[in-house]
Amino acid sequence: MNGKSHKDCFGKMFPQRIETGLNQAKVFSVEKKLPGGLIHRKEAVRTDVDQWDDCRRCPEFDSCYKLSMAKIALQTSLSHQ
Repeated sequence: MNGKSHKDCFGKMFPQRIETGLNQAKVFSVEKKLPGGLIHRKEAVRTDVDQWDDCRRCPEFDSCYKLSMAKIALQTSLSHQ
């Protein structure tokens, strides 16, 4: 992008798409189960605290977090069109 190298995990704290099954990212994961019968669909959000601590120690944390959130905002915007 700008010639600066980043870690492979840069901008990947959150899953970008939530599909049926386990959706993992570096820190957060979501398991989405299909509804069965009268049971409503169910999502379970998990946080890997060790990875969060690793992210917090990274000198690029603020920029990485902002990029992760921007990707979610854009994906949300596109999904509502």
